[in-house]
Amino acid sequence: MAEAKSAGSRADAVSMAIREDILAGRLEPGTRLTFPALSAKHGVSVGVLRESLARLVDRGIVKSQPNLGFRVLPASADSLADLEKVRVLVEPLFVRQSVLEGALQWETDLVAARHRLDRTPFLDAEGRPSNPDWCAAHTAFHIALTSGTGSARILEIMERMRDETTIHHRWNATYDSAAEARMTAEHHELAEAALAHDAERAERLMREHIESALRDATGGPLNSAAASA
Repeated sequence: MAEAKSAGSRADAVSMAIREDILAGRLEPGTRLTFPALSAKHGVSVGVLRESLARLVDRGIVKSQPNLGFRVLPASADSLADLEKVRVLVEPLFVRQSVLEGALQWETDLVAARHRLDRTPFLDAEGRPSNPDWCAAHTAFHIALTSGTGSARILEIMERMRDETTIHHRWNATYDSAAEARMTAEHHELAEAALAHDAERAERLMREHIESALRDATGGPLNSAAASA
């Protein structure tokens, strides 16, 4: 029993490490995930790797193909458009319900998430968008906005959508200083509406925020090598 639990813990740790590599852009969309390379990097057996990758398939950021193995989620304009269509339908509703039900702890967590996002540089050390730390803070902010209901199912849906969004936007968006300033202003407006418990305004602002992010993302060409891999 202890051995099985240890293997499960290793699979958890490896799946999180691979997820971080994907979201940080160290593993590009469409990249084939081979057992020899991953086993050497993470120092685990093929069995542990298979379990780790299966968890990432469940999360939506790795694809499993018969006879072809595992790949990082490919990025394409069609896939992004479909993802954002779903987000614009459900995420504003999650925000609305969160604002209506959120209590003091939710407000505290939201303030902390906004502060972390404000203090995290958008550009990475080489001056490129988006800094992986900023992406993580951005995800945490969106999840904090929708966590007021305390629903584990909503949290699961949000985490999956945020991971897919990060992958697509990292490889497709054309951000500039104006886009960064606009995003910052939108995040502040969202937080203010939520903390004021103005559910209708928060819902509307979230819908507009997703739509403007989609315009940023579709303004630039997808990484062709990754999209076609």
